[in-house]
Amino acid sequence: MKQRRAIGRIGGYAEEVAAAMRRRSEKRKPRVRVRVGHAEPRVLPEDSSEGVRLQALCQSIVDAEGARPIE
Repeated sequence: MKQRRAIGRIGGYAEEVAAAMRRRSEKRKPRVRVRVGHAEPRVLPEDSSEGVRLQALCQSIVDAEGARPIE
């Protein structure tokens, strides 16, 4: 049974990597992905007020911190 769970978990990781590679190869707009508690992540609609506010907040953090390395 442990082997089946491990294979299932590895398969899940492989799917995530494949999805990330597909997204990376596509030109796309920024998106806001949120997770509340232990729920599945969801993407906020691009025109939602929450999504717009979170994108602006993230951009201000990036602008303020610049490209400094993490210590």
